Amino acid sequence: MKKIIFEAIGNLIFVLLFAAVIIEVFVTNVKYTTDGTQFTTGTISSIFLIYLIVFLISRWVLSKKDKSYSLKQGEFSAADEREKNNAYFASIVSYKSTIISLFIALGIFVFINNLLNPPFDIELNLFVSGVVLFTLVICIGFLSYAIAWVFQDTR
Repeated sequence: MKKIIFEAIGNLIFVLLFAAVIIEVFVTNVKYTTDGTQFTTGTISSIFLIYLIVFLISRWVLSKKDKSYSLKQGEFSAADEREKNNAYFASIVSYKSTIISLFIALGIFVFINNLLNPPFDIELNLFVSGVVLFTLVICIGFLSYAIAWVFQDTR
């Protein structure tokens, strides 16, 4: 169970930082000039890079300490048949929650685009909205996998 929680938390932080880097580079730090577009990185990009290195080293250390954990398989690593069944169950739950979340995110995105802009005269950046919504969907997928795996394991 330790490897599932480790992977879930690690992947969630990775996705959230990655989304923050995308927004930082393409929205916050972009400069449009007559010569073209200039993208620069910032603090979040540095934090993301440091986190990526620490997470990869942590995964490598875990694979050396826990022989049932595979670097290539990550949270799908299984020591026995029970863990394989847990992973199968969690994958189904994660798939269903991700698909439902995608439909909800699509509805929210259409709502943001079509309904908020004209009547309320609110200018929302659709790029940022899309990044945030899809980041939330991915996080819901990771969380639902971890919760379903732990639920199945303790049942």
